[in-house]
Amino acid sequence: MDIKKLIYKNPALSGDYPAFKIEDAPDNPLVTFYEWFGHAVDAGVSEPSAFVLSTADAEGVPSARIVNLRDMDSEGFIIGSNSESRKGRDLENNKNGAMTFYWREVGRQIRIAGRVDIANEDENREDFIRRNDTSKALSIIAKQSEVLGSMDELDRDMQRAMERVENDKEAYETWTLYKVRPEKVEFFQARTDLAHIRLEYERSKDGWRKHLLWP
Repeated sequence: MDIKKLIYKNPALSGDYPAFKIEDAPDNPLVTFYEWFGHAVDAGVSEPSAFVLSTADAEGVPSARIVNLRDMDSEGFIIGSNSESRKGRDLENNKNGAMTFYWREVGRQIRIAGRVDIANEDENREDFIRRNDTSKALSIIAKQSEVLGSMDELDRDMQRAMERVENDKEAYETWTLYKVRPEKVEFFQARTDLAHIRLEYERSKDGWRKHLLWP
């Protein structure tokens, strides 16, 4: 198996990318994120809300997975998960997290690192109620990332959980919202001449500082 040949059949960063005028970049990275996200949606980026969430356990062992952004506000980025999942256990013991968005169609990447807060029970319950029944059932089962004996076992537990959802719309169990409060945010804009633009924001006592990074 020669995977290198397959890799070089599809060269990276070879698209028609938008301009990024760094002199016009807002002073707040959350505003910049909102602008870039809107551009990604308008440009037809596939699943722009999907990103890699990286966490580490109490011993510092990392793990990563694709999740979806649920919301954002002036303080940070909001995601949801089962508190008994690997990421939930990680965030219970290690409050540091990182997010990575990659939008291939426009050659843009956003890296976010910061502390993660856990929402209160009322916020978790309200968000759980808004979810569709299948998502609620999976949350109630609360076995994410455990060893599964067979697909029949999954079907049986799903059926029981769906019955419970139908009888109790507020059974939120382990569903939990998390807010990533950024300390650093980097915006990467690819260029075909490889002089890629990297603009980093870093939180300071007075707000945010921004500076360029070497590509």
